[in-house]
Amino acid sequence: MSKQTITIIQTFRAERRITVEVDAADHVSAIEGFQNGVTEIPAIDDPRWKTVWNLQSEDHE
Repeated sequence: MSKQTITIIQTFRAERRITVEVDAADHVSAIEGFQNGVTEIPAIDDPRWKTVWNLQSEDHE
């Protein structure tokens, strides 16, 4: 027998979530503040961010 190489390709979906409090008249206004750039999204390294990785597929070549 001889050694063979294979490539394993995994495709993931990453989802990041953070919950923040903002000053706004109501929930819709709070969301619109983020969409319109009025309210800043927390920095990428903010420890409140939670990341979930889900394996979408795996192939072998």
